[in-house]
Amino acid sequence: MAVRTLGQFSFDRGEISPKYAGNVDTDNYRRSLALCENFIVLPQGMLTRRPGTHFVCEVKDSSKKVSLRAFEYSALDTYIQEWGENYIRFYRDFGQILDGSDEIYEVTTTYTESQIPEIDYEQVSDTLYLAHGEKSPATLTRVDHDDWTLDASPTFTAKPSEWTGTNWPKKVAQHQQRLCFAATPTKPRKMWLSRTPTTSGPRLLDFTTGSSDDNALIFDIIGTGEMQWLASGRALYLGTTDETRTVSGAGGFYEPITPDSILNRDHANERGAAIKPVRMNNSLFFVSLSRKRLHEFIYAFEDDAFNAPDVTKWSEHIAGPGTDNGIVEIAITRDPVPIIWGCRDDGQLIGMTYDRESGVYAWHRHKIGGTFGGNPWGKVESIASVFMGGRDVLWMVVARTINGETKRYIEYMEPFHDPVDKDDIATARYLDCCIEHSEETPQTTFDGGEYLEGEDVLVFADGVRLPSQTMPESGEITLPSERTASQVVIGYNAPALATTLPFDPGSVQGTGRAKEKRTLGAYIDLLDSADLSIGRDAENQNKVTFMTSQTELGSIPSLYTGIKELPINATSDKEAVFTFGADGPLPCNVRAFVLKEKTGQ
Repeated sequence: MAVRTLGQFSFDRGEISPKYAGNVDTDNYRRSLALCENFIVLPQGMLTRRPGTHFVCEVKDSSKKVSLRAFEYSALDTYIQEWGENYIRFYRDFGQILDGSDEIYEVTTTYTESQIPEIDYEQVSDTLYLAHGEKSPATLTRVDHDDWTLDASPTFTAKPSEWTGTNWPKKVAQHQQRLCFAATPTKPRKMWLSRTPTTSGPRLLDFTTGSSDDNALIFDIIGTGEMQWLASGRALYLGTTDETRTVSGAGGFYEPITPDSILNRDHANERGAAIKPVRMNNSLFFVSLSRKRLHEFIYAFEDDAFNAPDVTKWSEHIAGPGTDNGIVEIAITRDPVPIIWGCRDDGQLIGMTYDRESGVYAWHRHKIGGTFGGNPWGKVESIASVFMGGRDVLWMVVARTINGETKRYIEYMEPFHDPVDKDDIATARYLDCCIEHSEETPQTTFDGGEYLEGEDVLVFADGVRLPSQTMPESGEITLPSERTASQVVIGYNAPALATTLPFDPGSVQGTGRAKEKRTLGAYIDLLDSADLSIGRDAENQNKVTFMTSQTELGSIPSLYTGIKELPINATSDKEAVFTFGADGPLPCNVRAFVLKEKTGQ
């Protein structure tokens, strides 16, 4: 028998598919996990708990689905829009915008619940241009925070004759100062590019054709397949149900498109879904037609063409099981951690931490607190990202069953915990759909939780986790044992779990993958952590204590940084797989995991 110490020192491949769990001899395998739930992989390879979500308000009508849209007028004036049936509501500075009479400000529209997810949009300066195949293109213009104007039938110059009745463009983008419309129901591969601006101003709604360089362009994309998305980059990018293409000037990428200079290239035969893509630097990410894969559309100098590799290859399961599951929407947060987010049909939130230079494409899954549709998680139905409060913030619509009724809430993800010192625990935010109280004078009771009536919630009071409570009808929580606190957070628990892949200790005869192993010890390298548990699986977890002989009775242990020896039950098997994680309101950051194994030669 031999004793070997095995370690995993990076998690920067995230959660991989069970189909790859036999690739024990690859570097990707040694940096991956079998499960990464409510943990986020950082580009440095560390695992950190997903921040919780903050409750903002209920949507206007919880019986109907809504969609979120981002709008960035400037770095300081950024907005989230709630698009529901026949209305739009607005959010700024993490709250809902009210009018001069302190009523909820909204704009009336004619879009139905079923039409809203089909609306394509493009922001140019202070205006959002809207496209839907059954309706005329429209504009939504910002005048002030509580002053927006929707023009359902803007005036076009030389409006194309095909645009009439219920035959209008379904897609819109802006490229080289032209507004680009595409794909009417009867002409799914046709494009219309507006005139370029003059010294007197933009001509984004002018489609006057001619031979001058600034004239509008009208042309068809040769081939098969229906236009699914448009985006601007090195060229005008477009995806169809059959291929991915670019449109540029005849001189090549970056060349202006003019009536006498246009080059339409077919690059990758990857089919695209009608889901708006997102961009990170020189890469464009789009969802496959099956909605099961995410592709990175990127220029390759060696090929002098764009390629579209599948970035879900190692995690092909991430979009969800079954033919009825897939990615519904995607969004991107760039700062402080670059993550491409997606929501699935079953309501789970997925994310891919992305750092192309370091080769990081790390997937993780997230179950937002609550229940819906028989699943033990809240259903994320729509997402959008906007720069707000000095960071990129992911906003979401979450559906839950509360008191037997469907409730849809607007929430945003809290910031990553960035402690100023080892005693800064109270600023951690890991509860979902939470509210926060900050009082000058310590109190015993805290209100405002009626939106979670009847739900089991956790209370985080001045850095201490208190026992769970059932939210009363009044929405008022009373701290136990006559305790008082100044800073209190109330919300759903959202446990984080990570499961390792089987370790291969090797042997003198080659692989040790199929050999019986006895775990003699387990160790974990932590950074600024206050909660951790470990076990053979998620149902059998042992808590790690952060109390020491120097910790005063009744005080809060400081955040721990260093290596912890873990409480495990020594057993023998062929897998040597462990699940570790954290729950409640406390931070957990894992840098490495080490096992001491005894195995046959």
